[in-house]
Order: sequence, then structure tokens, then C-alpha cells
Amino acid sequence: MSGLDDRQIETFYKQGYLVVENVLDEKLLLSIEAEYSALLEREAGILFSLGKVPSTYANLPFGQRYTTLLAQAPALFERINISLPLTSQGMPPDAKVHTGAAVFAMLTHPALLDVMASLIGQEIESNPVQHVRIKPPVRAVPESLAGLSYVGKTTWHQDMGALMDEANDTELVTAWVAVTDATPKNGCLCVVPQSHSSGRLTLHCPGKGIAAENYIPASLLAGGAMRQRVQALPVRRGGVVLLNRFTQHCALPNKSDDIRWSFDLRYNPVGQPSGRPAFPSFVARSRQHPKRVTTNARDWTAMWERARNSILSGAYRGPIFNAERWRKYSDSPVCA
Repeated sequence: MSGLDDRQIETFYKQGYLVVENVLDEKLLLSIEAEYSALLEREAGILFSLGKVPSTYANLPFGQRYTTLLAQAPALFERINISLPLTSQGMPPDAKVHTGAAVFAMLTHPALLDVMASLIGQEIESNPVQHVRIKPPVRAVPESLAGLSYVGKTTWHQDMGALMDEANDTELVTAWVAVTDATPKNGCLCVVPQSHSSGRLTLHCPGKGIAAENYIPASLLAGGAMRQRVQALPVRRGGVVLLNRFTQHCALPNKSDDIRWSFDLRYNPVGQPSGRPAFPSFVARSRQHPKRVTTNARDWTAMWERARNSILSGAYRGPIFNAERWRKYSDSPVCA
């Protein structure tokens, strides 16, 4: 790709979202699948050795294997994420983040960066507010995780609602990458078109049961006009959904018989606050300062390792994320 055309750019700015098919090539997608298969093999072995699962389920295909292991060891989803856990209770000493070469190749894929350049220019920073979401069929999700957006239904929100105040003016763009086809049946994204147009952050309520799962109450969704305006966004494997930072969106529950797999990637112009200062950003593209570009996964891994060690040692004294930002609205009538 060479980026977006004028019509696509106009659509993104008018609607607050854009579906772009065929951004990532099949070779990269297969390498991501292979990398995660190896990661799941390793984690299954660890879980078995600790007596947390009765089997590694090596005979099952990836989706079924992940679903089966997750049901018995719900913390598994944190072990495969591409970010450290968000917690206000202190970072678990065994916390880890997956920083594989295939994931790094996705983050820095030229076609994806071309798309981003069309919206934020050629000075591109990879924002650390990033996640993998491998969602089992909703009927197979453990009750303890049902309200967690990494594996269950994703509540209505704006991406800016998860950032700290330092990033209020950051020109953040989300790239929601489909590893499997995303459909209304297996849990594709939904948006309220043009809900970004006010350029403001809507009140979010603190999550029910899981505090970090902030959500926009139905009465505030696009002025209460949600039912008439919601648009489902199916996208094929290798395609990307682009979102403005103020666009109201959610993801449907996975009612299929297999996993729905996606990555949330985010980018902003170089030098703007990330909204999560405890975690590492990196320069993914720069025409002005090409020597500042991070070009290999080893350096990216080292950044996350330093961040992890800084948090665990107490050297980093700031919050991991703003857990209190929405808690003050717990007793608000709109959050009841």
C-alpha cells in the first residue's frame, strides 16, 4: 500500500472510522499465528508443570487449545498480551509482556505505517496502549472473565477514556487489526458514526465488577441516539479498522464456535504524550530523524523489560494508569 486515498481520508475525518481491507499480508499473519502457537505451547507446559491444568492439550488446534486452557487458568490471557497488566494493586512479580519478532513486524509493517502516515504524518510513534484480544466463544468464557474486554464483550467506550490526562491533546489513532475474519456473529467492532465530532471525552462509568473496564452509559451514547446509529464493522483477515480517539465504539460478543482474534495497535505523532508514561513508546517511522527509529524486536523487548523492572523495583513511582479518573462517578445516576 502507499497509504490512504483522498476519499478514504475524508471518510475517516467525517465518520470517525474507516475499514481498510488487505493491509497485512498473509505471510506476516502466518508468522504471527506460528509465534502465538509457540507461545501457547510454552505457557501450557508451565501451567501443567505447576499443576494448574491436567493436560497441555497439545492435540487441539490453537483456538480450542487456548479456549480450554483459559477456562482452567483464567490468568492465561495476561501471559500472552503485548502489554503489561493494568493494575492499581501493584504489578505481579511474574508479570510479563509478549514482544515477539512477528508482533514487532506487525507494529512496524510498512503498509500499516503508510496508512498511519496519511492521517498523522511521517513522524510516527508506536503508542504502548496496545493489546491482543483472542476471544473464545462467549459460552466458553470463564465467569470471572466475562466482563473483561480481552476475552469477553467489549463495552462502549472512547479510546481516550483509557489514557491519562497528559494525553488529552495527543492525536491518537487506533488500528484494530483482524487476524481472523471479524463478523457480527463472532464479535466485530461497532461504532456510532460521527460520534467523534464534538472532539470531547464523554463521561465513562467505572466498570461493574472489573474497575478498569470503563464504559459509556447508554443514556450518553451520542446523545442517546445509539439505537438508530450503531454501525457494525465487519473486516476480513489482514484488514484494519481505524478509529478516531473520540469515536464511541464497542465489540459484540463472540457467538460463533471458534475464536475471534485481533490486535489493538495505536499510534501518535512523535513526541506527543502517550497517556501511559510507565510503558514504552518507540519511534516507528521518522523522515526527520531516521536514526531514532526502532528497527528490531530485541530493542523493543529491552524497552519493556526496563519498564517492568522499573515498576517492580519501585523506581517508577507514578500510576500505571488513572484508576481514579472515572471512579468519582460511581454514584452518579447515569452509572446506576
